[in-house]
Parts: sequence; C-alpha cells; structure tokens
Amino acid sequence: MTALDLFPSRTVALYMGKMFLTRTFAVLMMLVLVLQALDLLTESGHILAHAGNGQPEILRYLSLRIPEIIAQFLPFSVLLGTIITLSTLNQNSEVIALKASGMSAHQVLAPLLIASLGVAFISFTFNDRIVSRATATLDQWQKVEYGPVPVDRGDRTNVWVRDGDDLLQVDQVRGRGDATRLSGITLFDRTGGNMVGIITAKEGVRVADGWKVGPAKTF
Repeated sequence: MTALDLFPSRTVALYMGKMFLTRTFAVLMMLVLVLQALDLLTESGHILAHAGNGQPEILRYLSLRIPEIIAQFLPFSVLLGTIITLSTLNQNSEVIALKASGMSAHQVLAPLLIASLGVAFISFTFNDRIVSRATATLDQWQKVEYGPVPVDRGDRTNVWVRDGDDLLQVDQVRGRGDATRLSGITLFDRTGGNMVGIITAKEGVRVADGWKVGPAKTF
C-alpha cells in the first residue's frame, strides 16, 4: 500500500488533521486553565507566606507548573480530541459521505494517526527539553518553601557510578573539577558479575588522572 492509497484526497486529509489538532489543543487549553486555577488556589498561600514574595513569584510558579500539567494531561486531551472529532464527523454524516466516496476505514483514520504521531513527537521533545528542567527547578524551590534557592555549588549526595563490572558509591561529592572531594567511598570490586571484594575509604581527592583515597579498608 502506498502513501497515495492512504491519502487519496489531500483536502480531506488536511481537513481531518486540522480538526483533530484543533480540538485536541482546545481541550488541553481548557484542562490547563481549570487545573492550574485550582492548583494556584492551594499553592498561592504557601508562596505568599514567605516574606518578600509577591506577584513575580506567582508568575514564576505558573511558568514552572504549567509545563507539568501540559505533560500530564496531553494524552487525555488527545483521547478526548479523537472522540470529539469522530463524534462531530459522525453527527454531520461526514463519515458516511467519505465511505460513500470509496474511502475505506483505514483511509478515514490515517490522517488522525499521522497527526497523533506528530503530537507524540512534540510531547517527547517538550518533556525532554522543558518539563524536566521546569520540574527540577520547581522541586528545588519547594524544598526551600518558595524562598531564595541556594546557589548550586556542585555538591551531590548518594552518588552511584559504574565502571565496567565495578560499582562505586559515594556518600557526598563536594566541589567541581580538580577541586572535587569525595566522602564516604565504597567500591564494589566485581569480576564477571561476581563480587570479588569491597574497598571502603573515608575521603578521596583528585590526583593527576586518578583518585587518591584513604584511609582505606579492603574486605
């Protein structure tokens, strides 16, 4: 089957794709407005409870929270948009007209499937590039109860790294680059998936192209 068989009419394909996308994003906009309004009623009190917070902080919260709501309810919007589109076509007897013109059920649904793939690609890119960053920033802000977010100096806790078969766990990583210091080091020495030994150390510093740890114990 060729693409021409799936889309015998370019006008019909564009008409159905546009109808589907319009209804999908209209439903999404309605859901976002309602859910964000309800969410803001709960969180605005916590935001304004911190001294010095005002309208700019409310707008900042909206910019960080809306991407999460969009990502969460986009699948529901696609489902509702599909139902509304097909219901509208059926109510106006457009499906009967399309089938009477010789189009099969696959040809009627093909524009919706292609449009859905486009929405899926947009959703993936949106989640990867925007939602993940907005969620991380909002989580940091909420941990300080909507106060000033401390400067990230590269400190990390409970860090796990895999090097071949070996596993390395560090309780705390402070600093960056050659000034990085490790605390609470545990190296799980494995060969072929089997545990060979465990090396523990209290501290570790960067030396040349490697690490110097100590005092170390081997089990």
